[in-house]
Amino acid sequence: MFLADSMLALQARNWQVYKLGGREYVSDENVAKFYGFQRFAKEGDNRIFKHPDLVMTWKVGSQSIYVNDVKFNLSFPVVDNGGKAMLSTVDLAKLVDPVLRPSYIKKPINFDTVVIDAGHGAHDSGAIGPFGREKDYALDMALRLEKALKARGFKTLLTRRNDVFLTLGQRVAIANRQKDAIFISVHFNSSGSRDAHGIETYALAPQGTRSTNGGSPWNSLLSGNLRDAENIALATAVHAHVIKDMRSIDRGIKRARFNVLRGINKPAILFEGGFVTNRTEGKLINDPAHRQRIVDSIANAVVKFRTAVGKK
Repeated sequence: MFLADSMLALQARNWQVYKLGGREYVSDENVAKFYGFQRFAKEGDNRIFKHPDLVMTWKVGSQSIYVNDVKFNLSFPVVDNGGKAMLSTVDLAKLVDPVLRPSYIKKPINFDTVVIDAGHGAHDSGAIGPFGREKDYALDMALRLEKALKARGFKTLLTRRNDVFLTLGQRVAIANRQKDAIFISVHFNSSGSRDAHGIETYALAPQGTRSTNGGSPWNSLLSGNLRDAENIALATAVHAHVIKDMRSIDRGIKRARFNVLRGINKPAILFEGGFVTNRTEGKLINDPAHRQRIVDSIANAVVKFRTAVGKK
C-alpha cells in the first residue's frame, strides 16, 4: 500500500519485498543496488552505503539511520533477516527515497511564499527557561526569518506578528488559504531534564506509523497526508543545513502528529531550535546574534530546497 503511492511504484519490478511479522521490508543489498551506491559494506550489524558525496549508515536493531551524519528517526526499526538488514517499505517510500532523490517527488513543488508560524503567544508562553520564554523567541525568529526570506526573493506570510494567541486551527486555516507556499512552524524546546539540548525537526507521521515519541498508529483519524514525501524533503533540507551551520547537537528528524501539522495542505515542518530549559543552550538562544544565525541557515536551506524540488 505504501509503495504504491510513491515514485517507487514506477520501479516496483526492481524491488524484492519481504513480509516479516505482517510488515513489508526490502533488503540492504536491494537498496544498494537500486540507488547505485558505489560502495556497500557490511560491518557486523552496521551497513554503510557510499556515493562520492553521500554516505548512509544503518544498524540492525536501530530505529534511526544517518545520511551524511544527519540523524533520521525511522517509523520501524531495521531488522535482521538471514544476515540481511531489512528496512520497512514505509521508511523506504516515505523517508529514504525522498531524502536520496528529492527531484523524483511526484510533482515539482513550485512555491514562492513561506508561511511562518511563531509558536505560542499571549497567555500561552510555551517553554520557560532561566533566560526567557519560548513565545518571545519564536516571534523574534519569525520576524527575522521573514526579513531573511524576503531578501532572498520569497514572499512571506506570518500567522502572528505580535504577542497574540491563535488556536492551532486558526494557524492551519491561515496557512491553507495561501497558495504556492510551504509552512514552517518555529518553536523552542523544554525538558524536565536540564541536560537535554540540541535541535530537532518534525514532519507529519505517515499513516499507520507511530510518532517518534510514541502513541498508537492505528487510529484512523491520525493519518498522514499527500505531502508525506515533500514534508520529509523539506525537513531534511532545513535540519541538515542548520545542524551543519550551527554545529548543534543533532536530535534528529522526527515524526509527529502535532495538530498544526496534521491539517496543513502544503509541505510543512515544525522546527525546534534548542532547549530554553538548558542553562547553556538557553543562554545561547537568548542571544539575538545566535537566533539570527539560525534564521540565515533556515533561509539558505529554503533556497536549496526550492532548487532541488522545483520545476526543472
